[in-house]
Order: sequence, then structure tokens, then C-alpha cells
Amino acid sequence: MSSSNPTQSPGLPLTDIRVVEVGVWHAGPGASAILADMGAEVIKVETLEGDPERIHGNIGPMEKLPPGMPNWTPLFEFTNRSKRSISLDITSPRGREVFERLVTDADVFVTNLRTSTKPKLGLDYARLTAINPHLIYLSVTGFGSEGPRADAGGFDPMGQAISGMLFLSGLETPTLLQSIILDQLTAITASHAVLTALYNREADPQRRGQEVSTSLYGAAVWLMEMNLMLVSILGEEVDVSWDRAKNPPLRTTYRCGDGGWLIGTMHPQEKYWGGFCAAIGRPDLEHDPRYATRAARMLVNEELIALIDEIMLTRTRDEWVEEFNKHGVLFAPVNRIPDVLEDEQAQVNGYVAEMTHRVLGKLRVPGFPIRYGGFEATPVRREAPTLGEHTDEVLAELGYSADAIARMRADKAAG
Repeated sequence: MSSSNPTQSPGLPLTDIRVVEVGVWHAGPGASAILADMGAEVIKVETLEGDPERIHGNIGPMEKLPPGMPNWTPLFEFTNRSKRSISLDITSPRGREVFERLVTDADVFVTNLRTSTKPKLGLDYARLTAINPHLIYLSVTGFGSEGPRADAGGFDPMGQAISGMLFLSGLETPTLLQSIILDQLTAITASHAVLTALYNREADPQRRGQEVSTSLYGAAVWLMEMNLMLVSILGEEVDVSWDRAKNPPLRTTYRCGDGGWLIGTMHPQEKYWGGFCAAIGRPDLEHDPRYATRAARMLVNEELIALIDEIMLTRTRDEWVEEFNKHGVLFAPVNRIPDVLEDEQAQVNGYVAEMTHRVLGKLRVPGFPIRYGGFEATPVRREAPTLGEHTDEVLAELGYSADAIARMRADKAAG
């Protein structure tokens, strides 16, 4: 990675930030994973039983996973990369004492427990900021911190449902976008909120903290901005269905000779129609009266698409990509998920990175999507922790002796 200052050694930008997390599943803990990507120290405080995502985060054919990985799922790995795990009973006096010591030295606290649950466990904003007034307190909910659904539990499909996302396909049957798309968007939104609050705190002479919050519903509505704006302007639901034969020839999908697919984008057709005709080897179509103008093409669009379909079957997808590039026409390959992991463009930009997992061996995982000139970010500095893997280590750092740690374990205050 290049640096704007050749004498400066790139480092992780949040190395001085400590995050304490009491959260489950992805939308909240996913935010602290992103902060860990940027170097923050994240201590995940789990119950003695652990985050339920360890057991229930299976997606797809999990029978293919190797044996010998209890309390682990792929979703837990994704959500909790580069964190340390300490297992505590924070309802016990000794467990509470440890937790409050952690909060005292923390910069950020992250939780996505329900609004009614937090005060019961002493995790509400008032309680924790009384311990540490400099704390940035992040709360992630399903549907927002106010209103009739403020205390309702929420998961990714529910957020997609209430926001209208399930009808983006244009089908009459609701169609879920897989997998944890909205959870990850919420995690990104939440990490953005934390970074903004940290910046604001550093600009404040008293370094006062604050509570910040976001939700699955809020993040989904933000993502749906264009759709919602159109409905607001037009006063009626907008047809977002996708019918490739009814889309303009420069903004639709084509199947190629090798079975691969391409998609075009929203070209200004008057500018690019001639280049497209040249690219497909039919320059005569540019001035054919039936196709010469956008208005004329709309009258025979399905006939035109069928004509182009036959031409597209004469070359492979990669050959067509190269040809369109030569003529300055914007088409991209339609990748399947395995294609992305092998894609050179993704690899050279670090969008796909390699890691060596202690059990699973070498893996390709999503990289950090931002490149900085003066420092680095990394998708994985360590695997997701086993339950309580760092309990002794963190307790020792807090000043507890080996005997005190052993007593806490015996009393089930720590695990």
C-alpha cells in the first residue's frame, strides 16, 4: 500500500481505541468487528454459555464443515474476527466488578440487547456513563429507539420486510436478500456512527462521550433512498420489476456463448448506441430507421433484444467484455459468488484477502474495502475467539492475581 509520506510507517488507525461489547448475533457485534479491522482492541463480554450465534449461526450446507469446532459457526467467525473473548456472569458481584473495570478504561461500548433488557443488566447509558463519562455508547436496535416497536426484537429478515426491501425483486412474492445483507449494512452504519462520535469527542475540550444509536429499519430505509424518494415524488408505488427483454438494449443482461452473463448500465443512449452497434459487429443497426433513435427502439424493443441475443451467443463472456471495453461501452460480467473469490480485480485491490485459520487452514475472506495513504486496515488479525479464550489474559491485565481468577472461575463469576 502506498503512503503519502514515505517516512511514515503505515499502522492501524484505531490502535489506541478500546471497545467493550456486550452483544449477540451480527448487527451490533458486526460494528465492533469493523472497528477491529481498523485496529481497535475489542473485548467481547460473553455469558458463561456464550453468544447464541456460536450455536445457531449456520447458513447453508453446514454438514460440510470439519469436525472438532464446538461453539463455532461461520457467521460467528465473520462477526467476531480479531476480538478477544472474556466470559463473565455480570449479574454476580465479582463479574460485575470486572465488567465495570473494563468499562472504566473503554472508549466505546457496543450493545444490541433490547431496550428493556439493558437496565435489568445494568447496561443502560446512564449507568455506564456514570462510570465513564468519556464513553461512546453505541446502541443497535431492530426498529429504532422510539415508537411502538422500540423494544421489539429484530433480525435481518424482519428489517428487510418492514422496509420494503422484500419487494425490490419486483415479484409478487416477497423475496429475501441473502445472507445477512441488512445485518451487515447496519453494522457498517453503526461503525460510521462510532467513528463520528469519536471524532466529536476528540474535538471537545472535555472529551465528553455520548450515546449513538441506529437500527436495522433505519439502515434499510437509508439504503432504499432512491426508491422511497420516487414514491414520495410520484405519489404511488413504482414498478421496480426486472424484465430483461423490456429493458433498453444497453441496460439489460445477455447470455454469452460460454453460458456466462453480462449486464449493461444506464448509458445515455444517444451517445453510446453507435459504439454498442460497432462492438457487436452490426454497425448497420446504428442508422437503421427501426433502431436509430431511442423512441424507435422502444417500439420494437423485444424484437431488438432477441436479435442481439443471437449475436451474444457467438462469443464468450470475457471476449465480449474486452470488445465492449474497446468501444467504451460499459458492460460488466455477472459473477457468481465463487467467481468473486477468484477475481483478479478483487484480489489486487484487497477486496478479497487470504487468512490462515487455526482449524480451517487457508481461507479467502472479504478484505477491508478502503485504502488509506497513511495507514492500513486489515480484515483479520486473529480468528474469532473460542468462548472465554482470553478470560485469564484480560483479568490479569486488569490486575487480578491467578488465585483471584481461579476463585472467580470456581464461583462461576467467570468462565
